[in-house]
Amino acid sequence: MIALHRTAYRWAYTVLRGYWFIARPRVTGVICLLIHNQSVLLIRNTYGRQGWTFPGGMLGRHESPDLGAQREVQEEVGITLQTVQHLGQFSGRLAHRYDTVHVFLASVPSASVTLDPGEIAEARWYPLDALPPLSTYAQRAMQIWQRSSPSHSQKLSHQK
Repeated sequence: MIALHRTAYRWAYTVLRGYWFIARPRVTGVICLLIHNQSVLLIRNTYGRQGWTFPGGMLGRHESPDLGAQREVQEEVGITLQTVQHLGQFSGRLAHRYDTVHVFLASVPSASVTLDPGEIAEARWYPLDALPPLSTYAQRAMQIWQRSSPSHSQKLSHQK
């Protein structure tokens, strides 16, 4: 059943890419950095590019960015967030879409996750000083977080 679910996500993503190629839509989405004990949660999706990124996705019609971040985190990794901190946003172009991506930060009390196995291939907590190569949008989200938190930026610059 999981294999069928993953196949459906890959098929839907392929269809969406065709639509995006034709329509060149402007979409709004979210990325949420989840922090627990100086580690950040990274995921790899079952569809699209296989790089490491943060939980997130596109907003629903008339959905606010903060509620969208909470919904996406709940759907993808099973973590219920009471509050999220908006760090900023960036614009990008990916797969023929014009994206506006809101970046959020949330601390979580537990490292426990429950994955949506159809959408999420893998999730891991990584120490902030030992991150794997990140997707382009995840890199941009990290830059926004670093700019918003000078102490975090100093810590990472000393580790390079």
